[in-house]
Amino acid sequence: MKIFVFEYATAVNDKNFIIEGRAMRNLMIYGLKKEGINTSTINNNSHNLYEKILKNVYNSDNTILMAPNYELLKISNFLNRHDIFNKVLISPIDSLNKTLNKFSLYKELKGMISMPKTTKFPNLTDFPVIIKPIYGTGCESIYAFKDNECYERFVKSGKQKFNENFIVQEFIDGIHTSVCLFAGKEVYPVSLNGQYINFDKVKVSYDGGVVPFQANEYIKSNIKSNIKSKIFEYSKLACMHLDLKGYIGIDFVIDTKNEKIYLIEINPRITTSAIALSKTTNLNIAKLHIACFKDGEILSKELSKVKFLNVAEIFKDKDKIMCRIKNKKQTPI
Repeated sequence: MKIFVFEYATAVNDKNFIIEGRAMRNLMIYGLKKEGINTSTINNNSHNLYEKILKNVYNSDNTILMAPNYELLKISNFLNRHDIFNKVLISPIDSLNKTLNKFSLYKELKGMISMPKTTKFPNLTDFPVIIKPIYGTGCESIYAFKDNECYERFVKSGKQKFNENFIVQEFIDGIHTSVCLFAGKEVYPVSLNGQYINFDKVKVSYDGGVVPFQANEYIKSNIKSNIKSKIFEYSKLACMHLDLKGYIGIDFVIDTKNEKIYLIEINPRITTSAIALSKTTNLNIAKLHIACFKDGEILSKELSKVKFLNVAEIFKDKDKIMCRIKNKKQTPI
């Protein structure tokens, strides 16, 4: 068996995402090799990229795609037009279209799960707000504004131009978390994670996270008693409604003051939290991702009761993603 592992940032040398991209690509390739599966990839070679992708997909049994949201959708649609998308281990095209577009996701789920009120730019009425790209990845070009004066001052600085490709989202003050899950015929939420989100004046950035998140240590309100089960319930509901498949990452904010949980966005692909998850559980992420499409028994056997061996923090350090295991040295990825 041969699997083509495509990761966009390492393929085109995209410096905005290459650190995370390299770590996720290596995680998948290492996991596949442990299963005796041959792999191919594209590294730092953007010339005729789509032709190279097409050739590698044709010459492999299956393909794992990892890319920022907009590029992920473009590549998926490209392969679908060439009638070869069925070899890609990812959610259906319709599911990707609904999920990767943040405004479409809001329209799909707002009646089922609490989400921040979301409109298309420039509908700025109720502050504070978050402004982010419709197809953004991570905290790319995300800004928080407490009031109109703050927003106008930033616009005049010329540091970022907002247009119809952005959405305006209600700002939710709370604890930032995420869920790692695997979706096959059944959906298996595995871990509730903490996220380190930094608000530097108006710029929002992702500084890493912790797997698993110890909710009781941080949440003092009544909501803490069932917080994990409630978030897992929302995660399963969203995945089943959208018909998502494979490894999925879902971001939430826990509003402890009002005792509410908000779904923020869904990443229908491998995320950096998967790196920490593999370290703290010894789960083979690549093996389980494949099993979502091929073998439900493996998912049931390995994910019905996951044992966490420790707590892992993940963060950037210069040109590497680092994973710090509690009471152990940092491990470069």
